[in-house]
Amino acid sequence: MNIVAFAEVFKGKIFRIPDYQRGYSWTQKELSELWYDLYNTHQQRNAFHFTGILTFSAFSRADLENVRKEGFVIREDKLLIDKEYYQGYNIVDGQQRLTTLLILLAELVAALEDEQLSADLTNTYFKKNDKTGNKYVFGYHIDVPSHNYLIREIFNERDYEREETETLYTHNLTIAKNYFAEQVKKLPVMERSLWVEKITKHLLFSILDLTENKDRPLDVSMVFETLNFRGKQLSSLERLKNRVLYIVSKQLTTPATIQRSRKKVNQAWLEVYKWLGRNPMQAMDDDAFLKAFWLLYFSNTSMVSNDFKSYQKQLFTVDFQLEDSYNSTNHAEADALDKWLKSMRKAVVMWYFINNPYAVNTDEDFHYHFTKPIQDALYRLNNFPRGYGKYMLNLVLAILMRDLPEKEGDTPLENQDLQRLSAIERLLFAIERHNVMCFLLQGNNSNLNQEDTFRDINFYYQRGRAYTNEYLINVLMEQRVEHFRWKEVINHIHKGQRFRTWAGLDYFLKTIEEIKGGVVDKEMRKVDPKVYLVYPEDNYYKERSYYVEINKILKVNRDRYSYSIGNMFLAYNRYEPTSFDRIQEKVHNAIRHKYRTTKTEEGLLVYNIWNKEAIEERGREMMEQFIQYWELPPIQDTEMRRLLIFEV
Repeated sequence: MNIVAFAEVFKGKIFRIPDYQRGYSWTQKELSELWYDLYNTHQQRNAFHFTGILTFSAFSRADLENVRKEGFVIREDKLLIDKEYYQGYNIVDGQQRLTTLLILLAELVAALEDEQLSADLTNTYFKKNDKTGNKYVFGYHIDVPSHNYLIREIFNERDYEREETETLYTHNLTIAKNYFAEQVKKLPVMERSLWVEKITKHLLFSILDLTENKDRPLDVSMVFETLNFRGKQLSSLERLKNRVLYIVSKQLTTPATIQRSRKKVNQAWLEVYKWLGRNPMQAMDDDAFLKAFWLLYFSNTSMVSNDFKSYQKQLFTVDFQLEDSYNSTNHAEADALDKWLKSMRKAVVMWYFINNPYAVNTDEDFHYHFTKPIQDALYRLNNFPRGYGKYMLNLVLAILMRDLPEKEGDTPLENQDLQRLSAIERLLFAIERHNVMCFLLQGNNSNLNQEDTFRDINFYYQRGRAYTNEYLINVLMEQRVEHFRWKEVINHIHKGQRFRTWAGLDYFLKTIEEIKGGVVDKEMRKVDPKVYLVYPEDNYYKERSYYVEINKILKVNRDRYSYSIGNMFLAYNRYEPTSFDRIQEKVHNAIRHKYRTTKTEEGLLVYNIWNKEAIEERGREMMEQFIQYWELPPIQDTEMRRLLIFEV
């Protein structure tokens, strides 16, 4: 392994990033760290910065055929450009750093005033020209997603063919380009050439050549997987792609079949990352999707909690193990591969819908029917208090995969499709009701019923049996909540400051708001209503004095009325602790001036006086509405009063 400067790395070489590599994944954190490393490298002091190891492997015959598609002339396994020979290399490790440095260098070159220096740098690091056109020094293999985007959008080759599909990785490339463009703009013009020198002459790399030979046979894709357990690790989704490509390449079949399978894998992953990064403001986590898909497609009903916790172990040592086994399915065999790749491509679209339910309103690539109640339910499940029941989204994926009707042009929905949409609404209701009962009201452990739910997923999606919508609805509405008791609800909510510190307070009041016909922002959520008390807390002694009747009772009970649900309301307008008359006056003024008000706020106007009876009456009304809406078990009158007040 020898140590060379950046400029030496590129001498006589053409680089490509192979298909088993992850896409570009550096964030602003890594970008800024690199920038300040360079900033602190002083070439006047002849300082150097060791940037790390670059691991290469010479092009295989298949790689040479790939670059031939780009227009390269191949002679004796080398690339001929304008009468000069170049060695082609795949980058096995270090592509993130090398790509980042070239993005920065491209921005510096674009900002140079010295046209000759700019042309020389372009020829050395970006493109070489011969009679047949431009030959690009660095990039992805032509069939790998991001190739066109890197050349055209990042390296500023505007005449190059546009990338058809943008993904999370192309989004990351744009972030890097924009970051360095801003930094370069801040540099004095005279310093820009000095920064070029910093990169090309003062950054040092160790070079490791893994080119296979008879004495040292290596499987480069497996070396890549091993190397990427250090540094910024591959996500499990990226690692799975590498593993599948490796297993596909070892299949006992024709090279053409292997090449077709590799192309299908790359296209499937392109689609996956297209949807995972479709919302740049909220990119979805790779591994959350992978677990959801694994549960959907590869799990089974015999699995237990440890299997679900260590799903990656199951995925890489059983489902996609390196050695053939007579006891396991070969998921890389052509037919099996086609089947699960097709399922994964659909699953990522459904997963996007689950995580961005309102974004599909204007998304021309989303070709499925849905309803507003489905969108609202998905939004609520995603934003359920404290993330309770988040594991249920995996079951939602199975439901949508099986039941969400696909659009067929302008053909109107048939009755069967309308019934399927209605069934989805009911299932989502049952899931949310389960979360309300188990986690918000009864305060059960956050992983309650998780194992059983995970076993439901694959069975519901794959098997059928009598596992119909009705069966699953019954499981969720009855079996999984049969432990529910109002006594436990009372004990749970009465911890701390009762309803005031209850995790479900905001959720409860927003549900009441919607039941009463109010509107709570979901799609934009620019402003969220806040919770206010009518009868103030204990530390507002003067303000409490306005409520004479309540102040006659024991202090411990006064606090219980303060923290009773009937004493609380939602408002977009700001309220300070004050008398009930002043609160009502403020509500009247808000309505008169057409300020935004809530139904729970307006409802205070029906009371002539604010006392114990008003608090209990209002709390009982809201709780009964909540019980009716969620079809909760009936509550005895004595339990209701204990839940609302529980005086001593």
